[in-house]
Amino acid sequence: MRESGRICAVCSRSLPPPYTPGEKRCVDCGGNRRIYRTFFLRRAWSCSFLEEDLKTPLPKKLTFRTPDKILQLAERCHAFSTLETRQAVDHAIALGRGGIWLELTAEQYQKLRGA
Repeated sequence: MRESGRICAVCSRSLPPPYTPGEKRCVDCGGNRRIYRTFFLRRAWSCSFLEEDLKTPLPKKLTFRTPDKILQLAERCHAFSTLETRQAVDHAIALGRGGIWLELTAEQYQKLRGA
């Protein structure tokens, strides 16, 4: 179960789906959290965040004047693992709306939840 990514490699607690092969850690044991960030342009760039289930919103919302801040935040959260991901975000910014998966540390996640 641990090697299939269904339980935490440290404390053996169940992990949420999707299950990917390899040892993973739960949030309490220092694992990263996957968060989905949506963004759109009205008068400024508005950003909101969803849990990995894509149903539960996080309370923190951000507003930026320029799309550069959207890119900087994504880079800090290790969102650009491939060139395709970077190009997809650039295309979404050109369209004026989009979303991206972010990998947050426990500290970053607590800041989003602490609003």
